[in-house]
Amino acid sequence: MLLVLAGCTTTVSGTASPEPASPPSNLALVNPAGTASVLTSVKKAVEAVFSYDSTALPAYEKATTENLTPAAREEIAKLLAEVRNSAEPIKLVTRVIVSAAVEQTADKAQVLTVLDQSSSRAGTTSKGLASVLLAVVREGDRWRIGEVKVNPAGSPLAPEKPGVGDRVIARVRDSARDGALRVAEVLLSVNPADPEGSFARYESVSTGQLLTQFQQGKATQVSQIRAAGTKSSMAPNPVAAVMEVVDDKASVLLYAATNVTDAVGQVTKKYLPIVLRLRHLPEGWKAAGVETVQPLP
Repeated sequence: MLLVLAGCTTTVSGTASPEPASPPSNLALVNPAGTASVLTSVKKAVEAVFSYDSTALPAYEKATTENLTPAAREEIAKLLAEVRNSAEPIKLVTRVIVSAAVEQTADKAQVLTVLDQSSSRAGTTSKGLASVLLAVVREGDRWRIGEVKVNPAGSPLAPEKPGVGDRVIARVRDSARDGALRVAEVLLSVNPADPEGSFARYESVSTGQLLTQFQQGKATQVSQIRAAGTKSSMAPNPVAAVMEVVDDKASVLLYAATNVTDAVGQVTKKYLPIVLRLRHLPEGWKAAGVETVQPLP
């Protein structure tokens, strides 16, 4: 299982400037133990309330009561209505593949999560991925899910106010998140009218082995882009969450939609969760690797 408890070890190279007394408003990764605790709690809650066994209803009702706010219980009931209304016995098993905190305070958090789901009914089994943005709230010693956004589209986070809890880790975290969004916008765009330009832009935001791969396969890929005639661009408001920052490297979980236009003008929207492996260079963050999130075996 690829669950990353983000930032359990977070270090930043260089000399830190003196820290103000107040902490940053967003504590994701700044408080590694707190972030790990949130992600562990969310994993348990998600796997409990997004799994369903029609032969064990009392256990499921107990799980939803313990892990969801009243508003979220109604939301989950709507999302799983087809499953719960099945005339045949049905079992839905959900497992967390990867998750990361978008925002975190002492009592609230937003967590981007990619789920592996397997459904068994009438002797047949189907599998799929789901991406969800969860708003969770602390109630006593328990984190409960308060809101669920499937295939989420977010909005840019407000930057930390200068001089108010301006810590090195928070600045690097937000820099990595912004860098990931810039890189993704380039890498998820294809222009068949200018394939050479598309590749030049890919190379400009890449480094290491990823850059080498682009350079080695450039001639073939340029020809394929031109022949296919398919155009792609990243849709507005992707959601990005930094999983870890270690020295000059960062891993960022990103959920994005792309608008794809084929050679005859047919437009479709594709959704994908990806993990960007970034490296910080003098000119800024660049992608050293891109991984699509895959279903669990």
